[in-house]
Amino acid sequence: MSGYSQLTESEKNYVKRHPVNAYKIGECKNMAVAETRKRFGHNGRNDKSDAFRHCYWSALLAREIGYQQAIEFTTLHESQPGNDLKEKAMDLHNNRAGADIGRNGGADEMLALKCMEALKKGRLIHY
Repeated sequence: MSGYSQLTESEKNYVKRHPVNAYKIGECKNMAVAETRKRFGHNGRNDKSDAFRHCYWSALLAREIGYQQAIEFTTLHESQPGNDLKEKAMDLHNNRAGADIGRNGGADEMLALKCMEALKKGRLIHY
């Protein structure tokens, strides 16, 4: 998994317990970053692009590693020491929305469209 050294201890413990998921987590992250850049022109922080990226990453994860595993890893990801509580709450909300979208599967584009729809309808949080 590229970026392993940047993971929190909790995330490292997760990937040690679930090594098959580690590759999928990294791939889904890369796909979410690329799709966000394509749709928004950047990967921002606490803006609409951030909300979409979290939603889409979690939707892809739910499809690839299952809903419960997606929720577990994304929750660990947001539990970094020093993570601003408002940002954490926003990210956890958008992660859960994405996992709900991806829990029944679907093609990449369909998941991206559903996350965009959630954003446009105000179901994702951003600042």
